[in-house]
Amino acid sequence: MSSFRRIEYFLSVAKHLNFTKAARECFVAQAAISQQIKQFEEELGFKLFERGGGSVKLTPAGAFFARQCQSILSQYTGAVKQARSIADGEKRDLRLGIHGPYAQESIPHYLRLFKQMHPEANLTLKDGSRDAMLQGLADEELDVVIVPDFGLHLDEGYEELELSSEQVRFMTGPHSALAGRQFVSSEELTGQTIFRVEDQSDDAKSQPLPEYYTRLGLANNPVQRVNTLLEATILVQAGLGIAPLPGGMEQKLARDVSVFSIEGDSFRIRTLALRKMPPVSVAADHFFQVIREDLEARENEA
Repeated sequence: MSSFRRIEYFLSVAKHLNFTKAARECFVAQAAISQQIKQFEEELGFKLFERGGGSVKLTPAGAFFARQCQSILSQYTGAVKQARSIADGEKRDLRLGIHGPYAQESIPHYLRLFKQMHPEANLTLKDGSRDAMLQGLADEELDVVIVPDFGLHLDEGYEELELSSEQVRFMTGPHSALAGRQFVSSEELTGQTIFRVEDQSDDAKSQPLPEYYTRLGLANNPVQRVNTLLEATILVQAGLGIAPLPGGMEQKLARDVSVFSIEGDSFRIRTLALRKMPPVSVAADHFFQVIREDLEARENEA
């Protein structure tokens, strides 16, 4: 019998701790699944379950083995899914989710490289809140998402690649006392309205940088959320406040807008590419390959 079939039987018993329920789930007779587990234990050389008094429980070795087998089976299932897609001639269409202005500088370069390698592939971009992008990834509606890492807590079911890491900088208008300065103390920003480019969700988890502002002593500053960097820039030009500025965007600002850093601030925002693990998307595999090769080439050049 296939080892993977025995692993499926084992994991079903481990989940239910009941041979009857496991047999029903696996569509086999209880005697058959009991016999397979017994043979599996003989083959492995250690007990998977303690049986007695009408109860079944995992041995310490069985509990460890169950965790490892679940990972192996997930990888096997993902590999079969990808291989079947390749065998069926499925195109490497990429569904990419993005969130936040910090992603804008990272994405075009990698999309261009991906399209050069796979000119037949269609590209679909979806923008939204970070929570929505992560949910789309979990539901396999997206292949890869590009999101900032602040306040992000991921389990081992995801793989990440760092696309960029940058210090937070702010922009201010021509009529501000801060205009033209390279560095500003956080004390000088007290009371300034901060325009934040982000989605309009009220979910606190989707709102970036609150802990950062608290650390700077700006937790009580007025905050106004805006949808685009253009909105933030216009409000800053009018002298109504300041706004964080994504790296690489400075050269695209109007000439009367100046940019400054905060003295002594070492906080950095990382932009991450995320995909599900074990791999479930051929497109995600190839897009991550493009990113890795480019990152390695840059590292070697440095």
